[in-house]
Amino acid sequence: MLKKIFILTLVFAFSLTSIFAQESNTNSESESNGNKPREELSKNFIDALASQDENLLVEAIESGSPRVKALAFEALAKKGSSSEALVNAVNRYVTYGLNNTASQNSDSEVRYQALKAAKVAKSETSVSAISQVLYAEQETFNIIAAVQALGEIGSSKAVPALLFQLRLGKTQGIVYEVAVALGKIGDKLALSDLIDLSQDDRYFVAVRQAAVDAIKNIKPSSSSSESSSSEQ
Repeated sequence: MLKKIFILTLVFAFSLTSIFAQESNTNSESESNGNKPREELSKNFIDALASQDENLLVEAIESGSPRVKALAFEALAKKGSSSEALVNAVNRYVTYGLNNTASQNSDSEVRYQALKAAKVAKSETSVSAISQVLYAEQETFNIIAAVQALGEIGSSKAVPALLFQLRLGKTQGIVYEVAVALGKIGDKLALSDLIDLSQDDRYFVAVRQAAVDAIKNIKPSSSSSESSSSEQ
């Protein structure tokens, strides 16, 4: 009798588990299926704004959800926008959610797309905000996007933040992009670090070659040029 009761109890418990599992799967499928139309709606919304006025996209950045913000920055970058309104938005959102320890992926995506837009806009007024990213960002893709943006802007004000990432050496990819950016800027402050990098066996040949190419782009100081001329 006890054995029969024990078996019935197990069957009952198994049935409950199966029911809950089915309900959970159903809810997950519903949520998953519901996300796709919402994603398409956000994309269609931004496409509609992009066909109208650029200012509407900037307004969407200010008032929309994180996903809408990211899509709006992406659309503005594709349009090649460099308006003052966009640059102001870039300067506010390249650090969006950066200091939030519970930051969601949507926040990271906003930062990434804002940095992509900054790369297109090439405004020197963005250097300070983007440099903050290099001191605090943990996402590799965002660090690379920030480095590339600073390289395109080409301001020597970005060199300290770029050297911070070079010395940190988080990944080979980041170090490579930093070397390329420093070469585009051509500031002599980076020369010593680039020389060290070019001779560092810990890095791939492509990374070290990027350092060599960057060294070539740094103009020698006037005193060096004068001494070379006098020797001739």
